[in-house]
Amino acid sequence: MKKKTKQLAAAAALLAIAAFLIYFIVSAILATPDEAGSRFMALLSGIIALPILAWLLLFCIGRMRNRHTAAELFPEEETETKQ
Repeated sequence: MKKKTKQLAAAAALLAIAAFLIYFIVSAILATPDEAGSRFMALLSGIIALPILAWLLLFCIGRMRNRHTAAELFPEEETETKQ
């Protein structure tokens, strides 16, 4: 996988997290106390899920192309078995 693809996926995940944080700050100022709890949980879930989904995307693309990527869990094991 090209380095540019990895950088685009990482940048997209970081931009989405930044958007979540900006939305949370604005909604913390404007929301009622009843809405704040559910919005915080949505933000927390998004911040945890976005990097995991980005990693999963890179991992799946690397597997479909039969290439080693930065998302491999144990890349040295596969190279040792092929030799």
